[in-house]
Amino acid sequence: MFRGGPRQDDRVSESRVLVWWARVTPGAPDEASELARRAVAHVRGVDPADVVVGRRCPTCGSAAHGAPTTTGAHVSITRGTGVVAVAASLDSPVGIDLEHRRDELWPGFDEVALSPDEHAPTADGRLRAWVRKEAVLKASGLGLTLDPRRVTISAGQVVAAPPEVAACELHDMDPPGHLGAVAAPVGAAVVVREVRP
Repeated sequence: MFRGGPRQDDRVSESRVLVWWARVTPGAPDEASELARRAVAHVRGVDPADVVVGRRCPTCGSAAHGAPTTTGAHVSITRGTGVVAVAASLDSPVGIDLEHRRDELWPGFDEVALSPDEHAPTADGRLRAWVRKEAVLKASGLGLTLDPRRVTISAGQVVAAPPEVAACELHDMDPPGHLGAVAAPVGAAVVVREVRP
């Protein structure tokens, strides 16, 4: 269960994206789904008991895995090491991703994650590129069904991508020990807040 009621700066309109993140115990019950349900309830102005957040795979249509779905809002979920985060919007699809910071990435990371036009000299720079791309792909409803190397990001903006990648704006959000990004509708205000369990 997550505490923390609405605050003045949390009010969400069609031009806002609500981002909530929380520290969680690794291996605990699926607190990400609970946080998503509460965030969706907040943006819709309804009781959390009236919100169902499910899953739908864009490739096979399965409800057992894939992108989160709900009625009356758009939602995205991500998990890190001891952290969960969600983004919710009334207006347009959103995407959120985060990764635990580390000094070294696995061999071959650049060949899988970066386009030929992208260069990042540090592990943080490469992880930042990754979370931004994954947020964009989630907001587009594609996830990793589209090769992330086909998306090029420079100075925090998508500068090249296939036409199926939706227009969006990127906002960085970094819970402790993590690098994260939110892909929001163009012009939307992004409100980020920690919620305590």
